[in-house]
Amino acid sequence: MKKAHTAAALLLAVVMCLTLALAAGGDAGDPLLSLSHLEGTFARSIDASADSRMNAADADVRSAAEKRLDAMEANLRATSGQSFSGTAQEITLKEGDVLTGATGLSVIPLAGEVRLTLTDGAVVDVTAGSEAASGQTLALRHRYLAAENALASFTVTSPTAVLSYEGGYDLARSDGNPDYYAIARALRELDLFRGTGSAIGEGFDLHLAPSRGEGLVMFIRILGEEQDALACSYTHPFTDVPMWLDRYVAWAYHQGYANGVAPTLFGSAQTISAVEYQEFLLRALGYSVAGVHDYATSLERALDCGALTNGEFELLRSGTFLRAHVAYVSYYSLDMVLSGSQQTLAARLEGAGLLTSAQLEAAKAGVDSLRLF
Repeated sequence: MKKAHTAAALLLAVVMCLTLALAAGGDAGDPLLSLSHLEGTFARSIDASADSRMNAADADVRSAAEKRLDAMEANLRATSGQSFSGTAQEITLKEGDVLTGATGLSVIPLAGEVRLTLTDGAVVDVTAGSEAASGQTLALRHRYLAAENALASFTVTSPTAVLSYEGGYDLARSDGNPDYYAIARALRELDLFRGTGSAIGEGFDLHLAPSRGEGLVMFIRILGEEQDALACSYTHPFTDVPMWLDRYVAWAYHQGYANGVAPTLFGSAQTISAVEYQEFLLRALGYSVAGVHDYATSLERALDCGALTNGEFELLRSGTFLRAHVAYVSYYSLDMVLSGSQQTLAARLEGAGLLTSAQLEAAKAGVDSLRLF
């Protein structure tokens, strides 16, 4: 059709030009229109003009079609009740949260554990080039795609998880489980908890086990002594302390808060257990003193003095201790009354000018989940 239009336009132009030439009385010495011009420059000009008009028409048709498809998709999403993301989005989740979607939903687990449940159809592990089985825990950083006629659910089975998703989806938030990410954000607003600088999960890395170095930093912040630690000029005998941790270890060693795992080793990168971190918190609350070497009963002592609930006690003694739990027990310790005082830990930090009641109230407003009892 395009070539036919071009040929017709060319023929019409030739006829018009010949007519004009004859009417003007041109001769061989002064031709108005040469055959080579008709076959060359003029023909190419006509063809380019036709191509431009056809391309513009094609673009108009495509634009109109895309608008109709977008409107149909929006109407479909509205009637189905699904949300839709046309670009990859990252979301932080807690245990029991469920992301559900149909054909075209793409999911990449970035952290934590996520279980696939298939109601219909299939989900393809695009990264591995194989079909994913219903009931399996998905591999981290693999892309999973809901195939034609599929209906799939992605359920978080770990305390926290981070997903990247794209396409149509429904999100059902669970009740009864702590929202560790909300708690971490609240502590960040109070300048008590910071991330590791990773690129996922807002940098909190709540799915990882905390190190002794990280536990020590949190303890010093909870005490309200971080600025003192950073400004100190004390020394320590340990050779395994990185630069970011050096001042904290020097302060803790001088104050008698912590010793090393060997005469010249602090054990900075070793994981810290729930028992060890709870001992730190008991010291911050005044229910233990520096120099106590028997940490084995710290959870029981925390339960007895009210620093832990029964639910928290069971959680900490039976599960893997994560950065999520560091944030959790630290957050609720703020409401704990100090030993031999009527003052809470938060009030002591407020009295030291490290936070205000307005900041505390605003931070707590972001935590909707309930404490474990």
